Amino acid sequence: MLHTIRLKRNKVFKYILKNGEFFKGKYVSIHITKINKNTDNVDRNYFGICISKKNGNSVNRNKIKRWVREIYKNMEINLKTGYNIVIVIKKYVTVYNTDYHKLYDDIENIFKGLDLYEN
Repeated sequence: MLHTIRLKRNKVFKYILKNGEFFKGKYVSIHITKINKNTDNVDRNYFGICISKKNGNSVNRNKIKRWVREIYKNMEINLKTGYNIVIVIKKYVTVYNTDYHKLYDDIENIFKGLDLYEN
């Protein structure tokens, strides 16, 4: 990912989930906050994925996470920078009842709804 740093700290995830603006889709909900203008990394995005153990075993959860990372990587060049983005996969989403293209459409619609695409 060119302009993105992956989120790994639980403290940051909790902050974004609590204080961020969010939009819900059929398969995912996306929480975002703006990065403070005084920091160095306003030209980057921070990105994280949350998925529950209720979504299946580790093989299926990791497959869904790989799909979401690939979707984000394909959309990254069109997104505005300076945001913290957390994608939360809904609990009923499994590999068996969804596919890559359904997730792609859902995430694309949410990014458009949050006005994250550059014109």
